[in-house]
Amino acid sequence: MGDNGGSSRGDCEHLDVLIIGAGISGINAAYHLSTQCPGRSFAVVESLESFGGTWLTHTYPGVRSDTEIYTLGYSFKPWTGAPYASGEAIRTYLGETIDEFGLGDHFRYQHKITEASWSTAEQRWTISGTHTDTGEAFTLTAGFVWMCHGYYRQEKGHTPSWPGMETFSGSWIHPQSWPANPDLAGKDVVVIGSGATAATLVPAIAEECAHVTILQRSPTYYFQSPNVDELADMLRGLAIDDEWIHEITRRKSMAEMQALTEIQGTHPELSKAGLVQMVAAQLPEGYDVETHFTPRHLPHEQRICRILDGDLFRQISAGRVTMVTDEVKTFTPEGIITQGGETIAADVVITATGFDLTVLGDVAFSIDGDPLVFSDCVTYRGMMFTGVPNMAWTFGALRVSWTMRADLVSQYLCRLLNEMESRGATSVVAQLRTEDLDMELDAFIGSAQFNPGYVQRSRDLMARSGSVPEWQLSLDYWTEREVLPMASLDDGCLVFAIDS
Repeated sequence: MGDNGGSSRGDCEHLDVLIIGAGISGINAAYHLSTQCPGRSFAVVESLESFGGTWLTHTYPGVRSDTEIYTLGYSFKPWTGAPYASGEAIRTYLGETIDEFGLGDHFRYQHKITEASWSTAEQRWTISGTHTDTGEAFTLTAGFVWMCHGYYRQEKGHTPSWPGMETFSGSWIHPQSWPANPDLAGKDVVVIGSGATAATLVPAIAEECAHVTILQRSPTYYFQSPNVDELADMLRGLAIDDEWIHEITRRKSMAEMQALTEIQGTHPELSKAGLVQMVAAQLPEGYDVETHFTPRHLPHEQRICRILDGDLFRQISAGRVTMVTDEVKTFTPEGIITQGGETIAADVVITATGFDLTVLGDVAFSIDGDPLVFSDCVTYRGMMFTGVPNMAWTFGALRVSWTMRADLVSQYLCRLLNEMESRGATSVVAQLRTEDLDMELDAFIGSAQFNPGYVQRSRDLMARSGSVPEWQLSLDYWTEREVLPMASLDDGCLVFAIDS
């Protein structure tokens, strides 16, 4: 697997492409660059000590994928395990991918990028950073910067500020910063939040704790399924090649995702009723499903959490987990008092309250000496930005597996890089056409499309989106997978600088 090294600490090294981030997106970008753009020099830099991104930093009990690995994984690397995998199994898969395709020498860990400045005169980026293991500064230049840092800050999760927090005498844990050996045995634990993290964490700790309370402001949707894929298992029993099994199962999973997405969009109330009934069927008769498991939003507006083999509902039914739907009024030394007046005893509070979006990996970008104000830009196809030459961001899918869109972005950007080479272009920049200048602008992700808290909290920091398809981040994967591979590079939105 890749390790530290390879970067010059003397003379300034130049690379054709610099990939920032060694998670699922960065590895995907490296694979496509190596296969579709052979001969280009590139490196993948990562501030952490190894590859994996989310699957390296998230170590809380029960951490696993919320979508099938047949689609969260790569189209070019077969998955042979259960459809929903643990964080450890996913990291193993990613490491195998790096090794199998000979990508390791391109990876440089403990390289934290802090600044990136574009020079029009030199037609290149100058990138500065720090070796996190030694504190030593480094500088390199690159023709193209490819941001694959994901979309949220790995260093620290989001924790709201509540009255009385300073008086609480128990322990605080954020799942994104899970301690090595937390003492939960026999403790009263309150998990604040009801997203995918809580859905996987709570069943994993419930039998160890004296009791677990999930305190949520509002309910979320859950989809129940077993952690098996009967088709994949049947094909394995027939000794079908892993590559065939992966592709067949991947296509089946994509078709199922598409059908579910279409139902949610065209029949939202029917979809809502079905999801709520699925939960009600697994809880004791008379359980208050209306309060605790009937969301106020519609299914397509936020992600749906996956429950495997009914594990969370079994713990609720057994009395080990209690749902409380209310807001925090104040903390006390012994626990929490809710707005509704309920007192919840707590020895440990786990804030599964989400994360904060990171704007371009918190790198300070500048163009010819002027700081880049990202919110002044308009996105081009959800991957490039007006006025920013030779830079792109892999922003994956939100309603389906992240990697499905990341794969489309990688293929598009490799096609763009090859087009630049064939034209003799030293740079490409997205620029509004005359007919686009007066179009209505909206948030990068419109609230009507998708509105979880982490998106709403960072809306003003992100690039803008236009009313024309070229100037939007599309959340419709099914349309985009037809459009992006055939999208013209001569649509008038891309301006190429030709080397004279």
